[in-house]
Amino acid sequence: MPFEAKTTQIELDGRWGLEELSDTTKDYIQLYGFAYSLVPDLPIARREEIDYIYGKFPWRGGYSTVNFFNQLFHKIPPKLRPEVQRIQYASPGFIELTELLAVAVTVAGIVTTVCKSLGSVHDLYRSIQKASIDYELSKINLAKENLDLKQRQITFCENASKSLVKAFGLTDAQEQLIDQKVQSNPVMKLKILLSVFRRVGPLAKKQAEGKLKVTGKERLTK
Repeated sequence: MPFEAKTTQIELDGRWGLEELSDTTKDYIQLYGFAYSLVPDLPIARREEIDYIYGKFPWRGGYSTVNFFNQLFHKIPPKLRPEVQRIQYASPGFIELTELLAVAVTVAGIVTTVCKSLGSVHDLYRSIQKASIDYELSKINLAKENLDLKQRQITFCENASKSLVKAFGLTDAQEQLIDQKVQSNPVMKLKILLSVFRRVGPLAKKQAEGKLKVTGKERLTK
């Protein structure tokens, strides 16, 4: 896979406030960082840096979530991060970007898959969040080397993660990469996937409303 940026477009429609646009682009770049971490043939040094980020946080609050996504994004070489080339604000309009096409395709696939079943995926997320409290997952410090997990916690996390992977439309190969990066830690995997939904959900909602379409397609020059 060639590691070079291509020109893509995110389609826009309707009226946008500046804060709304800012929130949308923030969710997009954080999801982009996650998708980049799933590219299978990254250089070894880059992959090791990303693997370190996956394992370094305790995942006991917002600090872990924000820093996880920010640090993933900033491990992307600057020339492969989404860069705005042109914005046309009309009905319809677009944001024209240069970005790594394989990553843009993964982002678009996740957003589109969630968009198609947004209500049921949102309900799935809420039910998992509620059950996570019952299973006391918030009390587990994932930075500890030796975790004392009960079998019921392990089973719940594994089943819930499988449901989210399916809801996101991730491939078996992408799930295997996540498993490798979390070193088969079921609680860490689930917490990461839940945090991914919190970035995907707003994008999918806007796509369902017709205000946004994340295409992941290369713009072909005429």
